[in-house]
Amino acid sequence: MPKISVDFTKGKRLFTHIVLVGAGGNGGYVIQQVAQMLNIFDVWGKMVIADYDHYEEKNLANQLCLRQDLGRNKAEVLAKRYRSAYQVNIETYSASYIENVEALDNLFNTDYEGCHGWSTSYVPILISCVDNNFSRRVFHEYFEKVDNLLYIDIGNEEVQVPNDFRIRSKDAWTEEELETYERSGFTGQLVCGLKINGNVISEPVASVFPDILEDQDEIAPSELSCTELAASNPQRVITNRYSALAASTILNEIFELGTLSTHKIFYHSKKGYMRSEPITQ
Repeated sequence: MPKISVDFTKGKRLFTHIVLVGAGGNGGYVIQQVAQMLNIFDVWGKMVIADYDHYEEKNLANQLCLRQDLGRNKAEVLAKRYRSAYQVNIETYSASYIENVEALDNLFNTDYEGCHGWSTSYVPILISCVDNNFSRRVFHEYFEKVDNLLYIDIGNEEVQVPNDFRIRSKDAWTEEELETYERSGFTGQLVCGLKINGNVISEPVASVFPDILEDQDEIAPSELSCTELAASNPQRVITNRYSALAASTILNEIFELGTLSTHKIFYHSKKGYMRSEPITQ
């Protein structure tokens, strides 16, 4: 099938409206790189970071978290840091988790932005840096509802560790537990779902991996107990960085050229490779 490149500008000035959900392992690194590119390319638009979570002691190991940030909301911390560092427009939503399409409607509201003129090309971009399929189902529902959206989903494999890994040192792990740990947590993928004027140009992540929609075991993040949240498996920092690089690859093309040509990116941080698949007709 022939490859295509989608031109968002069409001779108009681009206004990118980015809503990024999830400011943890992947999200923190994506936010830093996107904020820097917004400054480098002098992008007209705005970015909203949405996350209800607060930094905990365990986040010091693999997130862009300083000890002074513990107990503070992740979105608020990162927005303040990179708004100041790069002098770009970054807003936050931290009142709750994003668990319905109405919340996304509010975050993409442009009533007072002045970005829908005849000389402007408005591009709404949803970046998912979540680690659960409940949220992905909400994002898929939103993608199906609206006429125009670039939906970028980033996901990577968790490290497989024993349930009591936080209290049992690695020296006490079994040989099988060590082997499982050493093999896991290195892979990830990015999928760009694109919809323009009601037409799907490239399929979103839940259409590429339909098991996301079939996973009924996932519950809303707000319904998870403190024990369940604390027990979540860690991610490798190097894989988080690969995830951010994949997202930056997509956004760099949009910011610099006003185009999108990539549908999927697969990566393996241990083997040191990334492989992309283009948008096709």
